[in-house]
Amino acid sequence: MSSAKMRRDDVSSTLAMNELVVQMRDSGRTVFHMGFGEAPFPAHPRLVNALREHSAQKRYLPVAGLPALRAVVAEHYARLAGINTDDYDVMVGPGSKTLLFALQMCIPGDVLLPVPSWVSYAPQAALLKQNVIPVELELSETGLSMDAGVLRQAIVQARANGLAPSKMILNYPSNPTGLTASDAALASIAEVCRAEKIILIADEIYGRLAYDHRYRTVASHLPESTVITTGLSKHLSVGGWRLGVSLIPKAATGLFDDMCRVASETWSCVSTPIQYAAIDAYQEHADIEDFVRTSTDIHACVNRYIAGKLRALGAECHTPQGGFYNWPDFTKQLGDVCGTSDELAHRLLDEHGVATLAGSSFGERPDKLCLRLSGCDYDGKTALELWPALGKNADEFVARAAPNVVAALAAIEDFVAKLSR
Repeated sequence: MSSAKMRRDDVSSTLAMNELVVQMRDSGRTVFHMGFGEAPFPAHPRLVNALREHSAQKRYLPVAGLPALRAVVAEHYARLAGINTDDYDVMVGPGSKTLLFALQMCIPGDVLLPVPSWVSYAPQAALLKQNVIPVELELSETGLSMDAGVLRQAIVQARANGLAPSKMILNYPSNPTGLTASDAALASIAEVCRAEKIILIADEIYGRLAYDHRYRTVASHLPESTVITTGLSKHLSVGGWRLGVSLIPKAATGLFDDMCRVASETWSCVSTPIQYAAIDAYQEHADIEDFVRTSTDIHACVNRYIAGKLRALGAECHTPQGGFYNWPDFTKQLGDVCGTSDELAHRLLDEHGVATLAGSSFGERPDKLCLRLSGCDYDGKTALELWPALGKNADEFVARAAPNVVAALAAIEDFVAKLSR
């Protein structure tokens, strides 16, 4: 099956790639899957038991979510993020992706988007007939940042061009880069957004997967107009549960009510058994917190291993700081033989069976040969079992726990070597 079939304009590129890999594997082809970010660990037994216990719950719940769940979410983020959650309303939604779309709908105007950024932000804006205003991110070994002058100029220029920038979506740790933002970087962005009356939508879905185990939020610097979206999918490996939460500042008058109106006419409420079970996810039980810390350490080990191997091939690749992604740039090595990142991704899949995503899917220039590599193609249960004995030896741990990752990197090395001759 040709990878050309992965370009389906009506489907998210990440989901299209994942479906394509499943089809290719079902047809008998060996594919190393670095194209989709799905945490590989088993659902925690406490959560599984809680879901089983509440499986008979079947009544519709309030549109904004189960009151007990909303309360425990607020308590959790008051402790975790150090913000005054009395100043926020909590909304439960069917995954943070849906909440992000609803927020874009409920905040009129055009959206400022960092480049690169997650694949679904811009298509969501397009579905709403809103304009996207790109703002270049600065990426370095210290993390991601945004020059205040560049951000301010993007806003001023957009308004001069007749656009109406009203909001910006900021994601940290970042998909696709694997980098996070320092407190100083977040404070700088917040200062510009306050002065220019821009609402910040803080996509903190990877917030609990920061490798230094420190939660960061731009809401600390702009509490009155920062909306936080997050959920359980990444740090607790339950993406299929489709449970997201949003903390909406009460100072953003009317926004929570508008979100409830959208929810009432679309998803009605999130699955009732899932909401009851999710209470346990936010109560900070010691066993769940240990699971989050250990799985984060494993993500750090695997993805830093990937970054080291990519740099050894000559790619530009910053050391990831959270989540489970790497963002290598192969322009120097392969710019003469691959014209676009899309061509590079297609050739890697067709010729070497390595699924990746092209940088152009994330808003990057097509001629900049960036790829997003997800370091999740391994069995999480095995990784958890091996970690206590092997965690201090990255090479041995990755070799035994994540053989597909090792094989994928070997295939990429072979690909680069052949094209670089």
